[in-house]
Amino acid sequence: MKILSGIIILTSVAFSSSLLADETSIDYDQEIIKLNKRIQQMEKEKHDHQLKQRQNTWNFETYIGTEQEIDSNDHWKFIKGSMATSPYLGAFIYQSDSLWLYDVQFLKTYLDNTPEYDRTRWQAGVTRTFPFTLDGKSGNTKLRLGYRNDNWHFPSISNPALADPHYKGDIRKGEERHEFWIRPQAYYKYSDTLSFNASLSFRLIDRKLDYARAKGDYGVYKRDWSQINEHFAGANIVFNPKNSLWLNYLYIDEQLVNTLYNKEHFLWATYRYKFDNAFLFMPYTRLALTKGQMSFRDSQNRETVHREKNRSRYGFQAIYPFTKQTSVFADLYYRPEQTWANSVKSSNNFWFWALELRHNF
Repeated sequence: MKILSGIIILTSVAFSSSLLADETSIDYDQEIIKLNKRIQQMEKEKHDHQLKQRQNTWNFETYIGTEQEIDSNDHWKFIKGSMATSPYLGAFIYQSDSLWLYDVQFLKTYLDNTPEYDRTRWQAGVTRTFPFTLDGKSGNTKLRLGYRNDNWHFPSISNPALADPHYKGDIRKGEERHEFWIRPQAYYKYSDTLSFNASLSFRLIDRKLDYARAKGDYGVYKRDWSQINEHFAGANIVFNPKNSLWLNYLYIDEQLVNTLYNKEHFLWATYRYKFDNAFLFMPYTRLALTKGQMSFRDSQNRETVHREKNRSRYGFQAIYPFTKQTSVFADLYYRPEQTWANSVKSSNNFWFWALELRHNF
């Protein structure tokens, strides 16, 4: 009997131990599940925090450089007083994953052999992007609004005509522009090899002209609203990851009251080639489709000379990245300018180059 009782007790203890072990195992698994959920929640909170930080991060794409315009006659003789050198700096500012982009720039110009010439230019703008999807393909429209202040001035001006009391011509000694820019754009990616783009640019200009003498008067100012329109539309063709071609029709319409009215039409083409080291080389042209029609005006906005011009240009741009954040940009073009006035043709040679250092903070 005692043996039977002992067996029953041992059996009960073993059964209880088994139950306790099962209960302990079940509790342990539940704790693991809770812990995994907590880890997942922490990872999600960390990801959300990083995403929020990235979205709130301000990016600064800065640049500093110099550009120069050089003019010479058809015999390649340098034209005195025509070389303009302009150092400049600027930046594009935006938050990561934001649809807003801000830009600023400052430029100063110096003329060769003309120490009294004083020109400064600064501008600021904002661009808003509006993404869209059409037939399952992505695209966007953009609207840029900007302001530019551009002014040049001669404190004094030396011209023999000013010594002649009977001279009735115009000698401008300064100009100030308040420009308001409105630039809508559109982009549509039709396929991996073909995309379309268009841009309209309206520059509304409050323009004040300062004359040393205008029609026999001294200290005359003329102030009128002028306008410059520059529109283009075309396509980008991608042949492979290294090669692409950008083709556009470009129309320019300048309406500068008391100075110049001008209309020009171009084929604007840029070929892009990207090397294995990420060096980007881009030869381009603005090929005149017709002769530009230029009407030069006096201070009364009356035409003094009508000319036709061919201002085709041929050049290249290049970007060389030193690191992921720093690169150097170069732009160079040549314009063999041809002019027709009263059926008489003349020529001159115009050069432009720019070099800038870019860095992303």
